[in-house]
Amino acid sequence: MTSFLIIVGLVYVTVAILIYIELKQRRPLPRVQPMERGSIIICGRNEEVNLPACLASVERQTISPDSLEVILVDDASTDATGQLMEDFKAQSRFPVTVLHMPPLKDGERGGKWRPLKEGIKLARHDALLLTDADAELAPTWSVRHLEELERVDVSAGIALIQGDSIWRKIQHLDWLFVLGVGSSLAHWGMPQAALGKNLSVRRTAYDAVGGLEGVGFSLTEDRALVQALVDHGSKVVFPLMPDIAVKARGEAAWRDYVQQRKRWASGIWALKPPGKLCILMMGIRNIGIIVGLFMGLMPALWVWIATALANFIVLSRIAKLMKLESSLYFYPFWELFYTWTPALLAIQMQFIRKVVWKGHKF
Repeated sequence: MTSFLIIVGLVYVTVAILIYIELKQRRPLPRVQPMERGSIIICGRNEEVNLPACLASVERQTISPDSLEVILVDDASTDATGQLMEDFKAQSRFPVTVLHMPPLKDGERGGKWRPLKEGIKLARHDALLLTDADAELAPTWSVRHLEELERVDVSAGIALIQGDSIWRKIQHLDWLFVLGVGSSLAHWGMPQAALGKNLSVRRTAYDAVGGLEGVGFSLTEDRALVQALVDHGSKVVFPLMPDIAVKARGEAAWRDYVQQRKRWASGIWALKPPGKLCILMMGIRNIGIIVGLFMGLMPALWVWIATALANFIVLSRIAKLMKLESSLYFYPFWELFYTWTPALLAIQMQFIRKVVWKGHKF
């Protein structure tokens, strides 16, 4: 067991060093002439609480009204989401289209996959800019995505969890770490996934894979779409810069967090080998530390300290790139969460057989 722990620690630290080197050497690409026009597609189901802030951030975009259209899809909401979309259409400086989806029919696939594919069909421009109704966009968000799409087929961005509570701060660092590692894999030419909250795709590349219909239904439609695009030869860029970030609220309660992670877990086995290996390595590291500590093995503590230091170094670099160094004050809370929570989640998920998303069960 001791030898196993030492090997796991050495492998983990080695990979962390490689990730840090990539992040350290990364330099912002020079600005280019952006694509001329883009279409923002936002889907929402029962988002009357979050939608106003999202739409306000759309209105603050620094892009010309002639270069951007907004497509809002109301996914059969039972609250004021649809009316808020209509109100925005009436007063926005951008051209806005609102699509109201009917309720699901018996046997029909739901999730975000359904409204998103219908919203994209209405897009008139070459750049598809995708975000969620609970996201707030940086003012330069649309311009930066159009710049990146001048170079590549797919541009992904990071999401920053907002909130002052320790629980929100832990989620903030968790997303920062996971997405930062994902950004490194993308820059190594091994992109694994991206967030539907912050994603843009060239229309030609999207059509080349048959769109979301060709990709097929998935609870993690963003991962499935990006994977299909990569398999078709599309190049993905994942910049770590504040001006292409979005803000999100995260999950308010532990139960919601478990459902979110279970939904994400449904797409793990579809990842490519590099993504699976990273997740496997993280899991083995955490389980090895926990088991070793319960067995009273001192090497488990030293492996935890060494790998925690590696995590901090990587996270520090990601935070610096995103100009979020102050969030590192909560690192000790995140490290405890990161090490001990996955085992608890794995146990709890065994008793949750269905995934619940926006009132739908899968």
